[in-house]
Amino acid sequence: MKRYCSLALIIAGMLSPAVMAERVEGIHPNMNATHMIIAGGSYQTADAEFRASVGDLPEVTVDLDDLAIDDKDMSWALEYRWRFSDKWVFSGMAYTFEQTGSRQARRDFNFDGFEFQAGADLDTELEVDTYIVDALYSVYRTERAEVLVGGGFHILDLEASISGRAFVGEFERQSARGSSDILAPLPNLRAQGMWAFNEKWGAMVSMGWLSANIDDYDGGFAYIYGRLGYRLTEHIGVNFGYQFTDFNIEYKPDSNRESEFDVSFHGPTLSLGYRF
Repeated sequence: MKRYCSLALIIAGMLSPAVMAERVEGIHPNMNATHMIIAGGSYQTADAEFRASVGDLPEVTVDLDDLAIDDKDMSWALEYRWRFSDKWVFSGMAYTFEQTGSRQARRDFNFDGFEFQAGADLDTELEVDTYIVDALYSVYRTERAEVLVGGGFHILDLEASISGRAFVGEFERQSARGSSDILAPLPNLRAQGMWAFNEKWGAMVSMGWLSANIDDYDGGFAYIYGRLGYRLTEHIGVNFGYQFTDFNIEYKPDSNRESEFDVSFHGPTLSLGYRF
């Protein structure tokens, strides 16, 4: 994290001479709005593996195909941006992925201390909620372009559960439910670039990344989100975008239990924005 912060400060120092002393009005209204609310959805394709290891049982991962979970999902997204000064922007964003699956187990595996054997009927749920909160500082701005750098937190709320006939040691249980939950508030560095083609069309690219060991967590996270916006009215615009998200989170609360989620998403987005 120290290396990333140092890099951000160096970039800011290199770009700061190009920033004018007084605020520059952008030709696109997205560059000037004090408040902006963006709501919409995305069609995401996921690739996910996860495990919940307990005790001396071997570490075994399962993926979406093992559990017949659909790797595509229509999900909602909500974003708020507040430019509370000429230089500073606060933003918050939330989006989710949720799917279920049912099938017979194709191989033996264990999850959360339960052993599921091949042929057992399984019902599975997977939910990944992502929340982003950060503050960005404008290091370069003209009437057509702006570059912001900063940091904040990605809060990942991960939940997976598997229900079916399982064994605990030598004893069979007709119904068992293994689950794994992780709530991971992980710091990240952020960068954002905006470009106005004219008063109607503008583009924005956001990037975030981290690699850190924090308390019981060991994880890496990276994403990039690009979108093209069109001004419909003075206050309303429509945005077309595409986003990539990739993360691996390990959580070890004690010496007897460990969970891991290795997940990537990508897909197109469509949203409406209201600025004021």
